[in-house]
Amino acid sequence: MFSDLFDSIRVSYLFISGILFFCGIYFAPYAVEKGWNWLLVYPRWMFRILEKYLQVNFRFLILFTLIFVLNNISLFLSFISGYTIILPLLAAFFTGFNIAVISFDMAGWRGIWHMFINPVAWLEFPAGLISFAMGFQLAEYQLRFGKLEFTNQMFQQLLPLYFKYVMTILLIAALLESALIVLAQKFDDGTD
Repeated sequence: MFSDLFDSIRVSYLFISGILFFCGIYFAPYAVEKGWNWLLVYPRWMFRILEKYLQVNFRFLILFTLIFVLNNISLFLSFISGYTIILPLLAAFFTGFNIAVISFDMAGWRGIWHMFINPVAWLEFPAGLISFAMGFQLAEYQLRFGKLEFTNQMFQQLLPLYFKYVMTILLIAALLESALIVLAQKFDDGTD
């Protein structure tokens, strides 16, 4: 089922992506407790934006579109960050870090644990890891050959896999997340 994916990207890149992503999650509460504000500016800014959106009772379709588009922009940028060689490392670490800062700010350690039992996360985490691994694959080609044409060929080989795996997973995740948010808003409003 995933043979085309594993034929194109190294399993070791998925592993490295996972290590960096979960190191970011692990490091975030420590950074918050130590008050390292220079690291917390971006995730807290994102959190304020999320709070504004969650206060508005968007219809399902609008909410779904917002979640799907924003998640795709984030992970597609992580994928193409491979052109820069070093940015995939930062993308993998700081995606985990930023998510964990937001979760920790919202609910402390309970927020971190909720990340791991959230059904949406079980979809979004693998999508992220695949995207980061694709970024590493691009970085390898850029580093190995030093020519944009080889990296572009790898990009063209990976792009259909991005659509097939990452975008499909994000589509399912956005549907589920939107449904859960709309359902939660209905319960908060006291309506059925």
